[in-house]
Amino acid sequence: MSGGGGALVGNVASLGVYGGYGGAVAGQVAATAVYTAASMSASVKSKDELTLDIKLQAPGGAAPVVAKQLKAKAKSDGEDIITPLIEQAAQAIMDTASKR
Repeated sequence: MSGGGGALVGNVASLGVYGGYGGAVAGQVAATAVYTAASMSASVKSKDELTLDIKLQAPGGAAPVVAKQLKAKAKSDGEDIITPLIEQAAQAIMDTASKR
């Protein structure tokens, strides 16, 4: 797997220590997604595009606390374009959780 996914798993697993419940959720989601990305990257073809829309809403909140659209485009067959997007999403969630 390219993109340092193995190192990312260790890093996101520790997010819960810093971000409380939000960090724990972000860490679990990211860790699961990294393993999924590893298996899915084999089917990625050069010039494939991936868009990840994230929206994080506080309980009872009308407006999203985080709303982002993340995009990546593969440069080669088998490239892991998923892990970097998951890392960016986890970071956005962590940044928000640490401000609360």
